[in-house]
Amino acid sequence: MPILSPAPTRRALLALPLAAAPLAAVFAAEISGGSAAGPPIRLPSGDGLRIDPGAKPTKFQASVESERLRLDFAGWPAPILLPARRARLVVTLALAGREVLLAAFAGERDDAAATARGALDLVAMIGSDGTRLGILGVEMLAWKGSAGAGFDTMLDAPGHGAVLRLARIASPPQATTDSRHLTWSDYLAWRQGGPLADAAPRPPRPGTWQAALAAVRAKVAALLAPIPTTLTLNLLAPTGLLDPAAEIPPRSG
Repeated sequence: MPILSPAPTRRALLALPLAAAPLAAVFAAEISGGSAAGPPIRLPSGDGLRIDPGAKPTKFQASVESERLRLDFAGWPAPILLPARRARLVVTLALAGREVLLAAFAGERDDAAATARGALDLVAMIGSDGTRLGILGVEMLAWKGSAGAGFDTMLDAPGHGAVLRLARIASPPQATTDSRHLTWSDYLAWRQGGPLADAAPRPPRPGTWQAALAAVRAKVAALLAPIPTTLTLNLLAPTGLLDPAAEIPPRSG
């Protein structure tokens, strides 16, 4: 199934968690054989991904097989496989002269897990490390926890794609802190032969949500070297990425 639609505007990029819902609905309608209720999804390069600098966009198709979202890229032997629960293609962003495709999916296995721990959405960054096409990074996109706790990530690529910026807005549990919202930005840079690198301009303060997520990111990066083409929740479970309530200190700021 080719993925088509207008290139995202800057406003859309700054509101990805809100934009994901209609894109998910279109994607779900198309893979189920129904008609899309809105405009089809279009990527900046048309119906493809610019995998390497100067190269023509590589066309790809998306489908769901059993419990996996499958992305087949023309000329690349191995498909990209992600968990299919709440899976949707979000947007592509420029990075280091190439494009990175962002695909979101659920961080819990079923409704019972979502009720127990809070609904969690993750986002995978798909692109080339200069040698192979695979999964360059995985981050928290959104989380709805208990006692008012919550988390959202808004993504863009400032500086003509020098880095990916992840603007974070977190709401600690109301019963444990006087802080209503916490905001900060994380940055990811492309690197040859490996997953995206943490490019924070300064180390996060110990005991903060940012520091907790940086520690989780380091564990995830260790699993993505060499970059894989298949991602499962079982693979991610030991990193703590699937359990924000346990990994993020409730009083962190």
